[in-house]
Amino acid sequence: MNKIFLEKKSVIIKKIIQKSIHFIVDIDEWKIFLKRVSVFGIIGVLLAIFWLFPVSLFVAPFYSFVTSSFEPISKDYKLEGKATVLSIENGLQGLLDKGLVTNFVGVKSWIDNNVNEQTGEIEIYRVAINALANNLGRNRGTGGANRNLMQARSAIYSDYNRPFFTSYSTRLEESIVDINNYLNELEENKNIEMSKKKAVFIVNPNNLGEAIDKVKQQIQTNLVTSTTFFTEDDKFYRIRGNLIATYYFLSGVKFDYKEKMINKSSYEENFIPILEYLEKAIAYNPMVVSEFMGDVSKIEKNANVIAQKLAELRGKLRND
Repeated sequence: MNKIFLEKKSVIIKKIIQKSIHFIVDIDEWKIFLKRVSVFGIIGVLLAIFWLFPVSLFVAPFYSFVTSSFEPISKDYKLEGKATVLSIENGLQGLLDKGLVTNFVGVKSWIDNNVNEQTGEIEIYRVAINALANNLGRNRGTGGANRNLMQARSAIYSDYNRPFFTSYSTRLEESIVDINNYLNELEENKNIEMSKKKAVFIVNPNNLGEAIDKVKQQIQTNLVTSTTFFTEDDKFYRIRGNLIATYYFLSGVKFDYKEKMINKSSYEENFIPILEYLEKAIAYNPMVVSEFMGDVSKIEKNANVIAQKLAELRGKLRND
């Protein structure tokens, strides 16, 4: 009985091997396989082309509207530095909530107002997070920057032009998580002696002056960008994005550094006017941007004034 079973098993195995070999070397089977792969490939290419034109052309307007509203930033009286940090975290979250389109393939090819404005905001938030890691949140007592802030900086400095649908959204989400982890450490460490803290926030006017200087430099970088008739609106919205994020960042700074700025005679004299100039500049949001109407020149003029005011504030904060 076992012999018969083994013989049948051997025959079955031989047939399977023969069929497998036949399938592998059968030219007709390979032709069928290649035809199917080619069909799927062609369908994929056609769908990609169909997305780029015309579908994304109709989708783009829904991702291109820009607004002039501001979410309020409230002071946290119990934790020094929290308002400044939340101004960055909430700003990044606001970008995600509105729909990040900086690397949304197709959409930004047609109507790119929102893309350029978001890019302008990201540029300033990068500067702000870098300032947190290097100046405002660096624990010199233990000799280094906070680990979570370093990770947040690494995430936001990734390339937002990579051609993937959600890659940069993921990077911003990671950065937000890292910033929130830093805030949690800040809360946990607030009553620990400086040498043992894992997270600190340094309310030092000179450190703030360094951060403001970097913000000023970023705004000026976009101000000197040359344009053509087709890129005038790009420059307008890039600068506007810079100013929006600067407004959010300084709105947080306002709570944590108010007393220090008052001591430096720079709060009412310099800082508050900057916020007022920012509000005025951001509120200018024409339906269609055109240098023929002076739109780009107007925001350039306002941004130049703001950059000068930031330089004056930086000078006072650095003056020991």
